[in-house]
Amino acid sequence: MTTELEQQILLAAEKLFLEKGFAGTSTTDIAREVGCNQALVHYYYRTKERLFQGIFEQKFSLLLDYLEHADYNGNIVEIVSGVVDFYFVLLTQNPKLPFFVMNELVLNPERRRWIRLAFVEDERRQRVYYNFSAIVKSEIEKGNIRQIEPLDLLLDIASLVVMTFVSLPIYQDLLLKSQDEVDAYLSQRKHEILTLLFRGLLIA
Repeated sequence: MTTELEQQILLAAEKLFLEKGFAGTSTTDIAREVGCNQALVHYYYRTKERLFQGIFEQKFSLLLDYLEHADYNGNIVEIVSGVVDFYFVLLTQNPKLPFFVMNELVLNPERRRWIRLAFVEDERRQRVYYNFSAIVKSEIEKGNIRQIEPLDLLLDIASLVVMTFVSLPIYQDLLLKSQDEVDAYLSQRKHEILTLLFRGLLIA
């Protein structure tokens, strides 16, 4: 069971990793942010790598939780809309997360191997993906959508949403947009992404 201090350390590490990058953050920085002894950071997490893994697993588990409890008796429109909504909420709350994760995964092959072992080969992850795949294949068999690999659909969703948030600083800062304009932009982008996804699923 995660203690309150463990969670505080994890949140502090996430904040500093997003602000300063993984390499630019030390366990001393994390301890100072929490207001605890550095030895406690090492006691709970041992290394910065374990902290990264904890952050990644926490965020990824949120998506798994959503997919695991989604209504698989619903149609593909409801499920895709729900996943897009989930990503928008997560990245609105964590706008720097895509930059951090992509940078760390591209530069560190060991982390990619860890993700394969921790997520791709994990029984719960496989079960959630199987359930998602089943609804996609069922919709294909019913003639409701075109032939598509379930993984391709998930990657289409993720790439469209993530790119929206990757481009957000350019839209906001270079074009000097207000927060109201940013909110309107995100709402418009979500509508456009759903339109693209659903049109892409239509049978030609």
